[in-house]
Formats: sequence, C-alpha cells, structure tokens
Amino acid sequence: MGILIKGLRPSVILLAVVLSVGLAWGAAPDTTNDPDKPSATPFLLPPPNDSALPGDAIYLPQSNKPGQISPAGGLLGYQHGASGSLVSLSTLAHLRGVRVNHLVGHGLVVGLQNTGDSQQTLFSIQFLLNTLKHEDVTIPSSLNPQNIQTRNLAGVIITSDLPAFARVGSRVDALVSAMGDARSLQGGTLMMTPLRGADGRVYALAQGPVTIEGYFAAAQGGASERKNFQTAGQVPGGATVEREVNDDFGKNQQLEVDLNDPDAAVAMRAAEAIRKQYEDVKVDVVDPGTLEITLPVGLSPVRFTASLDDIAVTPGESDRVVMDERTGTVVVGGAVSVGKAAISHGSLTVTIEPTLAASQPSPFSRGGTTVSLKTAKITATQEKGEFFMLPKDASVEQITETLNAVGTKPGDTIAIFEGLRAAGALHGELIIR
Repeated sequence: MGILIKGLRPSVILLAVVLSVGLAWGAAPDTTNDPDKPSATPFLLPPPNDSALPGDAIYLPQSNKPGQISPAGGLLGYQHGASGSLVSLSTLAHLRGVRVNHLVGHGLVVGLQNTGDSQQTLFSIQFLLNTLKHEDVTIPSSLNPQNIQTRNLAGVIITSDLPAFARVGSRVDALVSAMGDARSLQGGTLMMTPLRGADGRVYALAQGPVTIEGYFAAAQGGASERKNFQTAGQVPGGATVEREVNDDFGKNQQLEVDLNDPDAAVAMRAAEAIRKQYEDVKVDVVDPGTLEITLPVGLSPVRFTASLDDIAVTPGESDRVVMDERTGTVVVGGAVSVGKAAISHGSLTVTIEPTLAASQPSPFSRGGTTVSLKTAKITATQEKGEFFMLPKDASVEQITETLNAVGTKPGDTIAIFEGLRAAGALHGELIIR
C-alpha cells in the first residue's frame, strides 16, 4: 500500500496543477470576436497545456489601457491614496474670525537643582526680588542684587495659544523657554505668571510644574551629558483662561469663508458646491479668496460650519517652483511646465592636496640648513557637459524623469530652473528662498 501511494503522489500533484491552471484559463472571457474588448492573448508564454509543471508563470490577458503598478515598498500615499481629486472645503478654507490668539508673558521658574541662571543674569534675581516684595516680604534697602548667588531659579518666557471660543476657566498648554544662561529647567516649577495678548490685556494665568523630555547630568570637572533641549519645556494645561475674546460668529446669519490660498477658479467651484449642498444659502464671491455666506433663518451657523467637511471641492494645481538654496530643496507644483529648451549639464571639481617636502643643502656645503617646505598640488577636473532636450510643454513628471536620468544634484537642479526662468522657458512662478 505504501508503494502504491508513493507512486501516485507525483501524478496527483501534476493533475491538480493542470486542473487549476486550466480552470483559470477557461474562466477568462472569450473576446476574440469582440473588437471593443481587450485581447486575451498572453504576453509571456503560450497558453498552458497538459505539460504544465509546478512553478510555471501565471498568464494574464493583455489590456489596451496601460496599467499602473505601485513601486516596491510603497511610496507615501501611493498605494492607499484617496480616489479622485476632491477634497473637503474645510481643508482649503477657514471661517474669518475663527482663529487662535497668541499670548506671552515672562516669569520665574524655581526649584531647579543648581542648573538655573548664574550670577551674571541679573534679571532673574530682579524677578525674585519683585516677587518677594509683592508677597510683602521685607527686603533690606542695603541689599545689593549683585551679591545674591543662587542657581535654583531661572527667568523664562511663557507663550501660549488661546483657541477660538475659549471660555473662562478653560485650560490650555503653556510653553516655557529660558531667557538666561540656565542649563536645564528639569524639575522646576513655574510661578504664577499673567499672559497678555497683543492689546496688553491679561487673558490667562500660567502656573505649574515644567515637563521636559530628556535629561541633563553634570559632574565635577565640566563633564556633562544631555538629551534633547533642556532649556525649554511645557506645562500641560498650565494656563487658565481668565478673559474671553469677543466674537460675532454668525451674527445676522452672516459668515465669511476665506481660502487659505486665494484662487479664482477654486473660489467659483467652492461657491457652486455650497449652492448644490444648500439651495437656500446665498453665496457671493467677493474676490479670489473670499466668499460671503448668507444663511437662511432655519439653518444655524454652527451646523453650516460642521458641514464644511462634507462639501467636496476640486483643488487647483500649483504653478510654483519653490527652491531653498540653503538646504538644496526643490518643490515643483503640478501645473508647472516648460517650453522647448536645450540644457547642458556639467560640473567642475577643483582638488587642492597639501604636501610637505624637505629641502636639504648640497653635500659638503657650508652654512646650509635643512628646512621644510609646504606646497600644494592643485588639480581641476571638469566633467563633459552634454546637451539634453526638454520637449515643448513638458510636465512635472517629464522634467523629473529627465533630470534624474542625467543625474542632476539638488544644487544643479536649482541652477537649471534659474536658467529656464532667465530664458523664458519656465511656465510658472519661481520662488527662491
């Protein structure tokens, strides 16, 4: 019985493979007599037959439309990108008046472990003296602030963002940054500090322990070890709102939608999308970046604001080329194109190699001494520059493929785009930072 099973095993495997491949081939629709459907002719090998073996290639029907294959490893947003080009209006625009307000204040962090400001930082000592006076602590008039030596406190700047519609009693985060020569704020506590707005009025009070990610350690002899920035930290929920910002949101059923990047075409499409969503809403396009909305009596401004996430608009493509010469970053918008142009790409490399040689006097000479001579060997190498052509109205994809094919570096790419602009062949706005 064991001999029989051993002899039948290869035949069973071969039969299973032939049946599976045959079923897959037979399931393909017959489109040989239909000119409107793509041909089912395989593109690798002849159709499978009874002699198929395990490991043979799988055959796919050809298509008249080119397929799109994601690169190996997956590019960010490539395999799982959103279908279509519609985005919500809330990502392209914002309501006027719905914004954050910046607050700032200066205060004192205490409780540091000998890592605060040194004696040279006089304002931290002055902060301490003013605080003691405010708490009715008697300070001798003969006391000289320059004679006070302490490293357990630090003068800091506190910043915070007051969100829209924040009410009295709401808590927001506060960012604490050292002003003096403190080495670390770890373990410190921020004393009560008023936070003021641009109008000089106090809108919040900040206080609490400072949280810092990382560590700082020092030893005798000047040795130290640190991780992350120890001179800046955060007080989570450490600022309490004491005054509200007046707003007229939805007053008289009027709202104003401002585009983040003004564009006349996007503004018109946004207006049409709002009218399609709400037939009773009046939308006026004031300028390429502003929409005036008049809501009916039965529609609350809050409900309309919440629906901005559901209103889909087709965004416009950028026609800008942004180049940062300091970092070598080049970002090209999707609407940028170039005219027909010829470009020569090459580079010059200069190498300076210092050498040290010894000069000795001739044999049996008198009065001569051996001296060292410093010289340098200079060589210049220039790569061969070859012209390559850019077709008329070349797209971003064609520009990228061409520059990658010739091996241009970011610095060379910046020079090429500057040359295209000077030649009048760049169809877009060039922004150099």
